[in-house]
Amino acid sequence: MPTVSASYMVKNEGEYLPFSIRSIYDAVDEIIVVDNGSTDDTVKIARQFDKVRLYSSDAGDFSTLRNLTLDYATGDWILVMCADEVFYQDINSVLPDLVRNQGVDAYLCWYYHLMRSYYYMQNRLDQDPEYQRIFLFRKTPEAHYVRPVHQHLTGIGPQIVDSGLHYVHYGYVKDTHAIHERWKLYARLEGTPGLFDCLDPEHLLDDRPLYPFTGEHPEAIRAYVETRAQEMALQGYKLFKKPPQIIDPEVETP
Repeated sequence: MPTVSASYMVKNEGEYLPFSIRSIYDAVDEIIVVDNGSTDDTVKIARQFDKVRLYSSDAGDFSTLRNLTLDYATGDWILVMCADEVFYQDINSVLPDLVRNQGVDAYLCWYYHLMRSYYYMQNRLDQDPEYQRIFLFRKTPEAHYVRPVHQHLTGIGPQIVDSGLHYVHYGYVKDTHAIHERWKLYARLEGTPGLFDCLDPEHLLDDRPLYPFTGEHPEAIRAYVETRAQEMALQGYKLFKKPPQIIDPEVETP
């Protein structure tokens, strides 16, 4: 049976990391986590999982960090993860068949890109072409990432197949001030410091089109989402009830 290494690069990802790891834990043989200087509970959380091999690095760009995870990985395949991504339980039954297929070099998956709350997303469809990525590939000496921020995988073979799997991305449910800080970091790494400094964090995502996320949240995080959504609603956050219609600047609503 081919082996699988999960690959994480993290910094201050304590909120969603445990749910992300739990969602893929039984599907992989080891979990490589490279921490980039977390000051929250990220490192403590990672150490709670037996399969995790934890490393640290002060590297300044994301491709360098991601390539470090590849260097440390011992598996035949790499499952590329971010700490705010949570897979559905079907990955446990599907992944073994994927990695046994000798004619495939890499697999695509789909994801729901939540926006501003647990009940809205930017996807128009379950399989929206804008929200698909390579998440699993054979480990080879040629495979590596380029670009300082939005990393691009290169050096893989040509046979790339749709896995049919989905996960949910929770990164844009976070506090908008944290998202603003992340965007400012992106700008610095891309050589455009100050690009987002003038934006108001409170209204950072107001122009994003939203569509109802009516699906179930993954099993690994479902209970947390229910509790957290109720807490945030009581704190005055908007958009925590499923809307009766699509919210989209280009669509007239009653």
